[in-house]
Amino acid sequence: MSELTEPDGRFVERLDWQLASEYRRLNRLKPSAGKIAVPRRMVALTLLIGVLLAGVTVIKAADYIKDSWRKKIEIARVETEVKLKTAYLKFTREMAATAETRFSSGVIGEEEYQYWKRQPEMAASALDRSLLNRDEVKASGELPRNELYAPVVGGRDFVGERLELERKELELDLEALKRSLGRFEKLVEVGVAPKDQLDAHQADIADRMASLDKVQTRLALRKRFLTGEITAQKADIEDRITIAAGDLRQARSRVDSLKGQLERLQYRETLGLISNTEVQRLRYVLDAAQAELSLAAMEMDVLNKAK
Repeated sequence: MSELTEPDGRFVERLDWQLASEYRRLNRLKPSAGKIAVPRRMVALTLLIGVLLAGVTVIKAADYIKDSWRKKIEIARVETEVKLKTAYLKFTREMAATAETRFSSGVIGEEEYQYWKRQPEMAASALDRSLLNRDEVKASGELPRNELYAPVVGGRDFVGERLELERKELELDLEALKRSLGRFEKLVEVGVAPKDQLDAHQADIADRMASLDKVQTRLALRKRFLTGEITAQKADIEDRITIAAGDLRQARSRVDSLKGQLERLQYRETLGLISNTEVQRLRYVLDAAQAELSLAAMEMDVLNKAK
């Protein structure tokens, strides 16, 4: 989580009370900007996948694509997505093997090596998700659904399977972050890296832990719905509360982290080590984070009253 990251636009979105909606999305673990040179071939392939996936609209689509030419197009789309992600997985495996050789020869550093070592796992998970989507489209004649109250299709719980994939991804992210924590602590201890980097890394760990708790709670809610313990409406409200509670914890953690960073920047400014521009920029990011915190708190209040 970079201290200069622009706030996500989701914090200004209005609350949507229709049962079929979901508007929160998770942040993926990304390498720090400017530290790793990514080959053009990887950029092009990633952009191609992104453009393809951007065409999916999350709507209830039973009457829209079932038994029609639209269904054929949707199946063709997910089939193409699978082919692209299969190719991308092969590419990341090749790059990981190359990175291991270069790292053992001292050509690249630990950070770049760990980045490429992680890519095949992430690509494999993305492919598994696309395969799930393909199977669901073929079995249901509908676009993939992620609501906790969505029905089981052909004996398969696609919603639960996607949540399990998300849980696995977060556990891998958390494991990687924890492995590198000691290295950050040593760099800060010897004065090679600023404490802000360590704070940002610790904030990333807290973020992944909160996201993991959120997914595990959603999995439990899904099981309760499938067993008939709770209704669709109850599942939706509880799901929203789970997501909002996680967002609230993450927003508080981010605000606390940014406040500490701002205090250190202001001190460095008084010593003439940095310009006021850096302080103002971080203050803007903090203001945005505080606005997101206020929204998360308001959402939690509304949802708790709706229970």
